[in-house]
Amino acid sequence: MSRLRIYLLSVLMFLALVLVACQEEGDSESSDDTVEGETTTESEDENGEEGGSTELTLAYDTVPPTLDPHMSTATGTFDFAMQIYEPLFTIDSEYVAQPMLAESYELSDDAQTLTIQLREGVLFHNGEEMTSEDVVASMERWKEVSGQANVANATFEASGDYEVVLTMDEPQPLIVNILANPEQFPGIMPKEIIDNATADGVTEYVGTGPFKVEEYVDTQSLHLKKFEDYSALDSESDGLAGNKTAKVDDIHIDIVTDETIRFSGLQTGEYDIAFRLSYDNVDQLQSDSNLKEYAEPYGFQGMFFNKADGFFTDNTARKAVNAALNMDDILTAAYVSPDYYSADNSLVNSDQALWHSDAGSDQYNQNDPDKAQELLDEAGYNGEEIVILATREYPTHYQAALVIQSQLENLGMNVSLEVYDWATLLEHRENPEAWDIFVSGFNFDPDPANTIYLHSENEYAGWNDSDEIDRLGEEINQSESQEEATELFHELQAEVWDYLPFILFGHHKPLHGMQSNVEGFDINFTMMLWNLEKK
Repeated sequence: MSRLRIYLLSVLMFLALVLVACQEEGDSESSDDTVEGETTTESEDENGEEGGSTELTLAYDTVPPTLDPHMSTATGTFDFAMQIYEPLFTIDSEYVAQPMLAESYELSDDAQTLTIQLREGVLFHNGEEMTSEDVVASMERWKEVSGQANVANATFEASGDYEVVLTMDEPQPLIVNILANPEQFPGIMPKEIIDNATADGVTEYVGTGPFKVEEYVDTQSLHLKKFEDYSALDSESDGLAGNKTAKVDDIHIDIVTDETIRFSGLQTGEYDIAFRLSYDNVDQLQSDSNLKEYAEPYGFQGMFFNKADGFFTDNTARKAVNAALNMDDILTAAYVSPDYYSADNSLVNSDQALWHSDAGSDQYNQNDPDKAQELLDEAGYNGEEIVILATREYPTHYQAALVIQSQLENLGMNVSLEVYDWATLLEHRENPEAWDIFVSGFNFDPDPANTIYLHSENEYAGWNDSDEIDRLGEEINQSESQEEATELFHELQAEVWDYLPFILFGHHKPLHGMQSNVEGFDINFTMMLWNLEKK
């Protein structure tokens, strides 16, 4: 046999061995075609069950003013912060308070002392264990800066490494409900981060949540990474309570304020989930087999009055506007179809049976221009410019504002609509000389009697000054039973519709879209990225 033939046989045998090895290796891989840059690796969750794609990309609609949950009521803030931080108590799917970082608690007979046992072994994202020192620092700061705190003249003190005592100067039987409120919630952070916080908020984002901050590019993006040492609860996942399992390794959230770009990115597969899409996209979304929709039972939208300066310091002026508004036109302009809104004057969702009320319904959706004109004349309106603040970043706010402007102009009022990005609007509305009305929305509050937009002590933009609303709120907090609290809340809601700190248009459901292979997506007051995966 020639050397050449021997050489060729050797080469052929080598190639055959390589092909066999490649075939054996290929048998363990997916045979699906892949696109460059697309993640196809699979992971296992903490129970050893096979998960989906280890990476998800989301298109979010607004710029959060901060990631510090103590500092802002903005939806963007608690949407992002809830993935990173955890409170002592949170709410389940029925808005009932449940322990989260608290192991257990005991309220004294006089309802003035709450003793909280902390879970042991809970780690922060920096690897340090959470202790009472961190909790006290976090809760004291939250008490000072959050309008949702409602625990004035109270103190948090450590009693050992894993016990915290809250002492209040008056009875608060419903205190756990206040501590569980997810809006501007009391997220627990390391003491050293609290100590280094500025007037604008914390400068490091370290919590105990299922995801940690890998990178945050202000106004542009947030990269969340699975926290491998997360201390999950054993109880079943239920709303914001119970077990949280991070089923993906990385979540990339792009801030995309243009709703057209969000939807087109969803259609092309650039985004796995796109938030708050235009209702004009419903037909396309429903007809695309690769996509599915999620209509979120969110909350209410309304217009808030400036009661510190200008024409609407007069309650009669506010009542004139309320008499004029046609809610059906406003809701249709903003939400297109009754599938995504309901004309309901209650401050809470009908699912919140403990608090839902029709008190004040006779003042809702009056659509009575003649009555409005009489009240406007009584208030002494003389052509003053009425400035409405709105943002296109929440298109439903903007569409509602356009209809309001038209309806008030039909009443003979001089109305100017000023449009800002959301972060600028939040800053602008802090100046009582700069506006008269702004359009905004709020999620349903598990503790509606204490919500930030009601009470004068909160100094929420609009600057309420109703002794009656304040009194009823205090009495609800000191109620000895839920039945008593509920009855008082009916009175409070009736007073809201008389004093009119704001006018509620109705309840609405924001529209979200996602790829059909995304599983586990849910929103309970805020988006929940744990238990989320791509099959």
